Amino acid sequence: MLYGCKTWTMRKADESKIEAAEMWFFRRLLRVSWKDRRTNGNVLAEMGTERTLLSLVKERRLKYIGHAERNTKTNLMKTIFEGKTEAKRGRGRPSLSYVDQVSKATGLKLQSISQKSQDRVIWRGIVKSSSAAANINPDDAAR
Repeated sequence: MLYGCKTWTMRKADESKIEAAEMWFFRRLLRVSWKDRRTNGNVLAEMGTERTLLSLVKERRLKYIGHAERNTKTNLMKTIFEGKTEAKRGRGRPSLSYVDQVSKATGLKLQSISQKSQDRVIWRGIVKSSSAAANINPDDAAR
């Protein structure tokens, strides 16, 4: 039984912490002090790279879903997808469920996710297309 489903979901605060950590890594590589007051765009331009850590985390999470769904030895994904956990619901707004995050990332419904993840080749295509769509820069999409 799973206790506390929050370990499976990623909040906006978690995403911003991952992005901040990635920028901190880049600044450490360039030996840029926080006192230098350089923008993130300037640091990324000097490195000649883009932010990729968050999209890599999301892509690996989708890959793991396919792996765990194909595993016939456990019913882990069934437990997660059905949301049967023994935990008290906390105060405030309910967090986005794991199924909702996967559906949002892939654009598929729960039943379709379960079916398509059984075929490794199809699931890899879905993972690649969803990670490619997540990497689109909003400025580039407007052009």
